[in-house]
Amino acid sequence: MTIENALKEGKMEFDTIIGMMELFLTLGDITNENRTLSDKVKYKERIVFGAMDKLMQGEFEIPFDWKELTDEQRNKRLDKTIQSVLPK
Repeated sequence: MTIENALKEGKMEFDTIIGMMELFLTLGDITNENRTLSDKVKYKERIVFGAMDKLMQGEFEIPFDWKELTDEQRNKRLDKTIQSVLPK
């Protein structure tokens, strides 16, 4: 396999994982509409952290201060992470 093919394959995998993450987040927005912020954050956390773990081939680690953050702070961080990886 050439470097070009490997890069192309890696980009396709990245795009697929991020696309699936976006799809599940959208479904969560619809189905979690009347849930508490805590429940919404837990759902978003599972989706985002799962995608990051897949992209990092099982090497993803939850931020060291995650347990100390409020739901509002967690939600803000998750939103920043999502915005940083979604296509513009």
